[in-house]
This record gives sequence, structure tokens and C-alpha cells, in this order.
Amino acid sequence: MTFSKFREMNLFNLVLLIIALIQYYLLTPLSSPLSDKFISIVLDFDYTIKLIPGFLIPYFSLYILIFFILFSISRKKQSGEMTVFLISVVLLWSIVNFAHGFFPVTNILRPEIKDEGFFFNAMKFLYEAVKPYNSLPSWHVATAVLCAIVFFKMKFKRRPYIIAWVILICLSPLFLKMAYIVDVLVAIPLPFLSYALAEKISTTRVKTETVKEIVNSFTIESLFQSVAIGIRDQSTISSLIDYLTRIEKNLMEKDKEDIKKLGSELHPPVESLKEILNNLIMSIDGEKQIEKAKEMFGNNDRSYTPSERELKQATDELINKACRPFDNTKFRSKILEIKKHNTELINTSSIEEAAKEKSQHVIYKFTGFIDSHKKNLPALKIICNGTNGHHHLSFNDIKSITRELRKPPYELSTNEIWNAYYRIDSTKVKPLGNQKNPTNLISLTQFAIGKIDILIPYSDKVDINFNEWLEVNNKNGKTFMEEEMEWLKMMKNFIASYLEINMNSFNQPPFISKGGAAKAYSIFGLDLNRIMFELNEKLV
Repeated sequence: MTFSKFREMNLFNLVLLIIALIQYYLLTPLSSPLSDKFISIVLDFDYTIKLIPGFLIPYFSLYILIFFILFSISRKKQSGEMTVFLISVVLLWSIVNFAHGFFPVTNILRPEIKDEGFFFNAMKFLYEAVKPYNSLPSWHVATAVLCAIVFFKMKFKRRPYIIAWVILICLSPLFLKMAYIVDVLVAIPLPFLSYALAEKISTTRVKTETVKEIVNSFTIESLFQSVAIGIRDQSTISSLIDYLTRIEKNLMEKDKEDIKKLGSELHPPVESLKEILNNLIMSIDGEKQIEKAKEMFGNNDRSYTPSERELKQATDELINKACRPFDNTKFRSKILEIKKHNTELINTSSIEEAAKEKSQHVIYKFTGFIDSHKKNLPALKIICNGTNGHHHLSFNDIKSITRELRKPPYELSTNEIWNAYYRIDSTKVKPLGNQKNPTNLISLTQFAIGKIDILIPYSDKVDINFNEWLEVNNKNGKTFMEEEMEWLKMMKNFIASYLEINMNSFNQPPFISKGGAAKAYSIFGLDLNRIMFELNEKLV
């Protein structure tokens, strides 16, 4: 198995994995009696549960479930999700170990196993290996529920099977007399708490050195050589894209002519370094890889699902084709020569120019994202076409686009893109300030494709449309009282954040604290539905 298979396990994640293993190791010494005094948590119902040795299968299958979750996250190539999972594991097992150490209990329900047979012998082994102490909360139940949470958060398929699997694991300590009902009930909320804390920690932790960053620290000469000899994993290609993007942004006209001349001699020929960059970006785009696999093995059948082997072959085909220019020694030498010249220019430039270069790179990746996804993401297509959002676009659609933006090879946020545009031309971009909202992606996209000339926060656009709507009402003889204006402004702000308002919206802040739907209806009466429709129609 190659090292590239573990690119989700960056240095930080490896440290977390080691800490998690230490916490798991501590379970054994903490299962021994640490005190002569024990907390009694046995219930009458515990005595009614019969011993069923067959539950050994789901009991031990928890370890398979853990490895399955790790494997699934690795296949999705989500370093961030791996970090959240491992942090939540460390937190959860730390809480369990803490409870085992400070809230000692003893298991008085374990029967003496006298029967013979595979399962009964396995039960004897289990009882000997795991001492009848300190099971509050149940480690098995807490870990199984955490795996289910991660599985659902990652939106993997076959969720009903996982639910059934986790339920059986949670029941197994009861039917094996390894835990009390209280142990199980206390364990269930802990993984939810651990995962929520892990998500919070993962968004604020200091960025550590990752495998990709190690590759980025290589010189471009080493990177070219690696690609030439066949090292073409995603981390290497992403690093190559970063380097070539910086070079491409500083090309002189003579450099472009030289590359075009050399490119005409390649097979297949290329027109520019930008074309090579686009080919490289497309080669590591997951959707393009699936399309290529369907083209190669499914006769372009849209419903065809390529196997993992077919997908790998298609990916290799895309990457190898995109990397062909770097098989040419003359081409590599020319790029290195240009890079050396550009480095001298950059070294004489100011910090601001370097920042602008980075901003150009961010914008370049964002426009590339729009070009490659506007056909596959219906919501992005709606934004590009300028279709009225009242009929087609939802807040969840916007969040789905931002999630795709955060994935490799783009790894961008709306705030980062906004600041990049502001740094490039502050005369056409209003500073974002505190108006940070996912809906700003609509303004960013329309500005990127040239549909609007001035980039302002989406809430500002809603404010403008709201004032125009008020003027139209005034001209038609409709004026609003002070309380009505207060509610109209709250409705306007809600639309600016969530793109639409309906009767259910009044059950959310800020409306619910001011009387909710009943209050809104008492203020506007029969006009409420008309007003909501017009606001949805005119403001979005």
C-alpha cells in the first residue's frame, strides 16, 4: 500500500490517533477495582434481561465498525473529517476513562458459565479478560453511537444497515451481562457532546504540518523530477498546480511565446501554460474522474456506476495525460528558467504585490470551480443564469455549494474569495466587514462571471431591493406604520440570510420572541401572504 493512500492521516491526525490508542490502552487498568466502595446502579429491570451469548458477534463487531469508518473517511479523502472524528474519539474515550476512574461500579449480574460450546467458551474468555468493574458509561455503546454520528455526518450510503448494526452493538453489553441499563443510557449522549466539541476544536486549532505541506516545501525542480518519474498522487499534482499558477501569473509575453512554441511540439500539443494548468486541475476533480470512467467503461451511460478499479484507471488516464508535457526535458527546463526569472522579479516586489498574487490564485481557483461545476450543481447554474431565487434557490443549496468549495483541490471559503477580490480592486468591491453570510456566494459568483460590476454583500443588495419595494408601495398609496416597519425589516433581514420567508419562519428567531406567526398575522392581517410573496419575489 502506497504512502499516498494515507494522505488524510497528516501529522496532526497521526498524533490524535496515537493519543486515542493510549486512551484505549488505559481501559484495561481502569477496569480493575480502584476502590473498595462502589456506586450501586443496578435496576430491577436488569435482572429480567437474559444472557444471550450470540450477542458476542455484534459486541466484537464494534472493532470492525471503527475500521470501517476510518476506511470510509480515507476513501472520501477528507482530512478535515478525519481530524474531527479522531478528536471526538480522544474526547469520548477520555470522558469514559475519567468516569471509570472516579465513578466505580461493580457488575453483580454476571452468571457462572457452566455450559460448553463455542459461544459459551467465548463468554468465559470475555469474562476473564474484562473484569466486572467500572462500566459506567459503557465504552462499547458510546463508541458505536459516535461511529453512527460520523457515518451520518459524512452522508455515506446504506444508513439503515449502520443503524441496525449500531443498535445491536448497543444492546450487546446488556444481553452479555457486561453492563447495566444505566451504563448504556449514560453512554448515549456522550458521543454527541464529544463530536460537537470536536467540530468546534477543529475549526479553531492551529494549522499543523500536513503531508501536502511537506510536498509543497519541495523545490519545484524536485517536484518536476517526481512527476517525470511517475510520482503523480493528488498531493503532488496539487503542489504542481500551486507552483505553476504562481509562474503563469507572472509570465512575460516572450515567455508565453516560448511556451507556445514548445507546446506545439508536444503530443498532444498545448497552447499555453494556462491550458496545462486547467488539464491538471481537471485531472484531480472527482466528478471529471467519474465522467472519464463512464466514458471508458460505461459507453457514456449516465446511470453507469464505475467500480473502484475502473475509477482508478480513469484517474490515472486523466493525470498521465495532463502530465505529459513534463515528460519533455526541454519543456521542464524552460519552465524552470522562467521560474528563476520570475523569482527575481518577485523578490524585488512589495509584500502587497505578493498578497495580490495570492489573491489572483484564489480568484483563479474560484473561476475554475464555477466553470467545472456549473453544469453539475443545479444551484450554481441558477446563480449563473440569474434565475429568480424565490422559485428555485434555497439556503441549503448555497450551503451545498460552499461545501464543494471547501473540498480539494479548491479549499476556499467565501470570505477568502471576497477578500481576494477586494485586494485586487478595492474600487469595485465593498469590504465585507461583519456581513459574513453564506448567501454572499451569490454576489461573488455573479461578480466573477461578469453579471454585476460592483461586488457588495448580498444583504446590501436585499436592502436596495427592499427600499425599492417600499417606494412602489408608497406610490400605490400603501404606507406602513412603525410596528409594521419593524416586522418588515426583520423579514427583510431573514430573507437576506435564508433567501426565503414563509409561515414556518415565524417560529424562528427573531420572530418567535416577539409573538411569532400569530403576532405577524395580527399586524398584517390578510396582507401577510401577499407581503411574503412580494418580498420573496422582489428581494432575492
